[in-house]
Amino acid sequence: MLTILHTESAKRWGGQERRTFAEAVEFKKRGHRVILAVQPGSLLGKHAKEVGVEVREIRMKNRDIPKAFFSLFTLIRRERVDIVNTHSSKDSWIASLAARLAHRPILLRTRHVTIPISNHPFNIVYKLSHTIITIGGAIRRDMIEINRFPAEKVVSIPTGVDLDRFSPDKVQGNIRKELGIGQDTPLVGSVSIIRTEKGFPYFLEAAQEILRIRPEVKFLIVGYEPKGDTLAQEVKRRGLSDRVFMPGLREDIPDILARLDVFVLCSLREAFGQAIAQALAIERPVVATNVGGIPELIKHNKTGLLIPPADSKALAKAILELLEDREKAKRLGKNGRRLIEEKFSQETMIDKIENLYRELLKKRKREI
Repeated sequence: MLTILHTESAKRWGGQERRTFAEAVEFKKRGHRVILAVQPGSLLGKHAKEVGVEVREIRMKNRDIPKAFFSLFTLIRRERVDIVNTHSSKDSWIASLAARLAHRPILLRTRHVTIPISNHPFNIVYKLSHTIITIGGAIRRDMIEINRFPAEKVVSIPTGVDLDRFSPDKVQGNIRKELGIGQDTPLVGSVSIIRTEKGFPYFLEAAQEILRIRPEVKFLIVGYEPKGDTLAQEVKRRGLSDRVFMPGLREDIPDILARLDVFVLCSLREAFGQAIAQALAIERPVVATNVGGIPELIKHNKTGLLIPPADSKALAKAILELLEDREKAKRLGKNGRRLIEEKFSQETMIDKIENLYRELLKKRKREI
């Protein structure tokens, strides 16, 4: 049994935190001891407590750094932690130094985003890590080619999908009925945290283009917007309030995906595309931008359609193609499910991480 400590200073509940949560839950199921060190008010901590994962609340704001360092150092030594896996900038600075001074654990840093790593002095924490895990091949490539990390130090382990939860055979809810959308009405949707880099203005432009040709089509945007309701205001400004539905943050994502005719992700940058993988698992046809790690999932005309970023006309054309050619849409969805089953399941992800942990521990024992 391994004792694994994950640290996360962010309080939000996005793709990064969902992956960390999945790792914690699955490793606990495999008989390992998992501890999450999070800040008070963390949504990751809240969800982890609900399923019985150990949570330690440690304040990690700037003024709390000395105390947080001491708390993590003490925790690592007292609980005889084998693995420390850090996830965000601030917790990585604190936990990396604590782990290195404690001597005992293997230290890993999971890199979840495509934003280039700066030359900030604090980013020395990457050099302190024994290994860096990236959630997709595109991030790994950039870290090697741009940041000059040794290739052997950076490992890509893509985020996996729970095939049982995201199964087309286990659909329960009906978002269409809830929102008053007819069962035969074409529905195009996107599931994502609503940020600038997700390219939603292009989604709205494409919607306007589509409605000129297919006025019966409806659109769905599911997700939380950290900056308030600015996208909802843009929907209203464009006169799309009766065409674009925004039900906010939801947890019934498998059921929502199953009710879409086409899933769209028009990101300007994307580390991997966890929502795309989930949509493929539900056998949904996907239109997505050719950026970052998305091409790992979307093979053009095989598992979906790839379009250039920031191109609303190309987006509209691809969506219309799948709405018109239902046989092609169905074929792409089936191919997508097979791809996820073969390469991107949650079980595969956990197997790869567990094997990496054990390899690093064996290597350290040989060196000692």
